[in-house]
Amino acid sequence: MPIQLPKKSTIPIGSKYELLDLRDMPFPSDGFVDPYSTDPRTNGSIYAVSTAQSAITKFENLLIRPDDFPNRVRLAYLWSKGDSQSGRGVGKTALLRYFRQRINCDWGQTEFNGKFSAVVVYVGFRSQVDRRHMEQLALSALVDVCKDGVLDASRAALRLNAIPQDKVDAILADETEGTSGADNLLNEQVLEKHGLDSNAIDESVISTLISAGVEVRVAQALAHGGFEAYMRSMRRDGALEPLYVPRDTKILDYSRTLLFNDIVRYLRAAGYGGGYLFIDDIENLVDQMTRRERIEFAKEFGLCTVRPGYANTEYRFFSNVLTTHQQASVSLSQAWGEAGLAAIGRLDPSSPNSVELPFPSKEQAQGIIVAHLDYFRINEKEKGSIKPFTQDGIDALLAGQTVHPRATLSNAAQVVQHAVDKKKTVIDAECVKAAGELKTETTVRDFSEAIDGAM
Repeated sequence: MPIQLPKKSTIPIGSKYELLDLRDMPFPSDGFVDPYSTDPRTNGSIYAVSTAQSAITKFENLLIRPDDFPNRVRLAYLWSKGDSQSGRGVGKTALLRYFRQRINCDWGQTEFNGKFSAVVVYVGFRSQVDRRHMEQLALSALVDVCKDGVLDASRAALRLNAIPQDKVDAILADETEGTSGADNLLNEQVLEKHGLDSNAIDESVISTLISAGVEVRVAQALAHGGFEAYMRSMRRDGALEPLYVPRDTKILDYSRTLLFNDIVRYLRAAGYGGGYLFIDDIENLVDQMTRRERIEFAKEFGLCTVRPGYANTEYRFFSNVLTTHQQASVSLSQAWGEAGLAAIGRLDPSSPNSVELPFPSKEQAQGIIVAHLDYFRINEKEKGSIKPFTQDGIDALLAGQTVHPRATLSNAAQVVQHAVDKKKTVIDAECVKAAGELKTETTVRDFSEAIDGAM
């Protein structure tokens, strides 16, 4: 039988959410933030700045400091109220994602008024880590470095410095080979067209990196755009994740040196004045540690991030931000003190180095809802309004003593889904109530089916 290839659709597919004047479902079904997702509902692109303005301002005063960048704090904490369950989904990851996007969109050029470049490296632990904790933290950071584009941007900057100045303008202005601007610096055809040998340029970059202290093989991989392949070569399966595979730990043996020595020196050589290491979900890193392991981790963390021993600390390159909640910090605070880190940044919500995210007020929660609606509106003139909700519909959605952002967004998705299924054009209190009753019925039915299946 001949193969029948699928046809690409040329007909726009309508959305059932148009009934509510929306292009698509505006809310994530589970409320979880995934910084690597392409979905704006889950990657943090939709952010209601006004709802977290006090936290943003304190974060800026501690860590951004465009006119006093060298004196930003080295170790800071982003807290949420609540325990290991209620403390999740309050907005810590979303706030980190907001700053990551704000800085990395142009590597700090706007943030720091064109004075220097900076980069945010993000580490998130989705599951428990049970051994080699500092090495796995470093590896997670290296994976993010490979994903976020900073290696290519740095390579282009280093190539720019190796190109004769009289050819730079023509190369950047060339639009004939499928790239333009700074992207031309990584386009071998563009460089060849202007009489340049990319191999010779790379050799010049390698010399620059070696002079900066980058290990020879790492310098070669970075200059040739092959750092990710270099990392994969340390694993028998050629993968970077999952982070721990029994008896295949070579990549972990080198991860700390690669991140805190070689990558720091590479970024400095490319012109970066500093950066940030955002460490999310720290409880998944420390929850299974014994007391001895916590102390060992705290000492290793201090050595890599604030105490002499690596290029990172020599140049005060990365400022470190850990997200946590009070319950998770209890097990780590004693180790923090024994490692001397408490003197640099006390692990406590009342510490000057701490930024705390409270549960939002109902007014702030409404702002979160509106931000998501605005992103998906068809009628731009309706931006800032609560439509398609009525005021009693919003009040019903946000009813209760404590507003929890993740639960609120998940509930809003359930309500909108119910509204479009019932062909509603507005969402009032009656619609919200009906959606809630449907959700309860579904939960009870699923539970009953699970019990029946287990018998």
